[in-house]
Amino acid sequence: MPDPSRFSLDLLHATADATGGDYLHALTSKLASVQPGCIAIVAQPSYQPRLAAHVLYSSQPLPQAHYPAAGSSCQQVMHSGQPLLRQQAPQGGIAAPAGSPWQAYAGWPLQDEHGDSLGVLALFSPQPLPGGLLAAVAPFARRASAELQRLRHDDEQQQRMRWHALHSSVLRQYLDGRVTLPALLELVVQQIERQQPDWLCTIVLLDDEQRMRPLATPSLPAAYSALLQGMAIGPAVGSCGAAAWHGQRVVAENLQQHPNWQPYRDIAARFGLGSCWSEPIIDSHGKVHGTFAVYQQRPATPTPQAITILEDCARLLAVMMENSEMRRSLDSRTGWYQAVLQNSADALSVIDLDGRFLEVSDSLCQMLGYSSQELLAMHLWQVVPEVTPELIRQRLATTDEDGETFDSVNRHRDGHLIDVEVSARRITLDGRQVIWGSARDIGERKALERLLREQACTDMLTGLASRRHFLQQLDKALTHPAGSAVLWMLDLDFFKQINDRHGHDCGDHALAHFAGLLRQQLPPGTPAGRLGGEEFAVLLCAGTPQQAQQLAEAFLAALRRQPLSYQQHTVALTVSIGQVCVAAGEDSRSLLARADQALYLAKHAGRDCCVSLP
Repeated sequence: MPDPSRFSLDLLHATADATGGDYLHALTSKLASVQPGCIAIVAQPSYQPRLAAHVLYSSQPLPQAHYPAAGSSCQQVMHSGQPLLRQQAPQGGIAAPAGSPWQAYAGWPLQDEHGDSLGVLALFSPQPLPGGLLAAVAPFARRASAELQRLRHDDEQQQRMRWHALHSSVLRQYLDGRVTLPALLELVVQQIERQQPDWLCTIVLLDDEQRMRPLATPSLPAAYSALLQGMAIGPAVGSCGAAAWHGQRVVAENLQQHPNWQPYRDIAARFGLGSCWSEPIIDSHGKVHGTFAVYQQRPATPTPQAITILEDCARLLAVMMENSEMRRSLDSRTGWYQAVLQNSADALSVIDLDGRFLEVSDSLCQMLGYSSQELLAMHLWQVVPEVTPELIRQRLATTDEDGETFDSVNRHRDGHLIDVEVSARRITLDGRQVIWGSARDIGERKALERLLREQACTDMLTGLASRRHFLQQLDKALTHPAGSAVLWMLDLDFFKQINDRHGHDCGDHALAHFAGLLRQQLPPGTPAGRLGGEEFAVLLCAGTPQQAQQLAEAFLAALRRQPLSYQQHTVALTVSIGQVCVAAGEDSRSLLARADQALYLAKHAGRDCCVSLP
């Protein structure tokens, strides 16, 4: 069984160069090697419809991606937000994703920046685990949280881009007028099913007698759609009938248990349908045109992302339904085209190839702070900062019918800048080539991206560089050496005793206090980072080894003179330092290993000292 502090360094070496999914793969693989026969996973909660753990990454192939989590150790970790170590299994063993019941378990919560659960990092073992394992792996679990959140954010961004492209494509074809409404509705359903393979989507419209008329049901059995044909809506008529009646979303997670489906359970079973979520299609005047529904072949609970798709699709369909009615009543193409512009939640515009605004939506006027009359007298470069008219005209000239989606910046009338996601494509309107543009404020998304970048580079507790960022600085310094350099490896002495005696909050204050004193002692700009737990590293890029030794002694003395004051307690802090000189051509792995050896000697020399190796 390896020493936890040594294993922490092994984890660092195994994951230092990885990001995203590669980091989570490397982490689970290395964590499972803590002792023979272990399995490590990263899992997130799933409701289908009962609580289950959906395994995203595993140290070895598993027979299935889901396993029941209700009442399990993983559920306890996700619910409490606290790490958990169980050395003795309850009767029947510990529930796990594969194999026989396990005897020992370690779990670390994965959380976003608000403290909400993203999932769990879990280790299952056939024998007892090292006592210090929770603390050794905790920093890697926090990094796993950031990587998992970044992956989820990227997935959501890709989903938004796909939806934006679908939205723009449908509106473009709708404006073009050469594709019938039923064909466009069929296209919407097919595109969503392509993005969500488990979904069986349907669009049901209402006739004048408030009876259901399925219009786009490409994946549902024809016999089932025939049963819906002409069925009257009502307060408890399945999912679609009830959603249309109440004008509210109806979610039936299990068709064999939901009361609305009691009369139709045999029908659902006959056609292999397990769940149905239905969203009403309601226009800007409050009229219910029908429903957009998602069936699945098993019981299922909609995720927040699924709810967003339901709502977005229903809004798009509502615009199409409402404007289809308007189109039939308006005398010219301009009339119904204006209706589409003004009923969209996105900021829409039509721009000629010279950059002049031809049409603008109310949403665009609100976003930029101008009236429609003011914008129609302006050019695009007047609201896009730091671009020339020539650059704008060149960009518009190269925009084609396939379109593009990109991030940009707009300037508000009062001068402040707005981050926007722009979708632009060329269309033919009344025989004229123009650019159809759609803009969406993405300020919150950009702020989150900046926060994630900061979290990736900075250890939030100490303000020093994160593991990954420090190792990048170290690799860069070794690749482009600027003279003699010295590496310190530092480890707070008796840190576990501080946690045990005063609590983990005191331990956090001790780490922050230590880091503050370290920054004061180091020359400005010196790379310093927290490698994990109470272990730190410093790269001194100038001076001799003797000067580095003197600086270390000065820091040790400063730490003795300035103990931590915590809740009327004085907590003495000391640190052991291992110092090595950077050799020509040496890589970071070798350098860190030598510094760790020097640190080991400092610990065995009585701690509170600096041991230097050549």
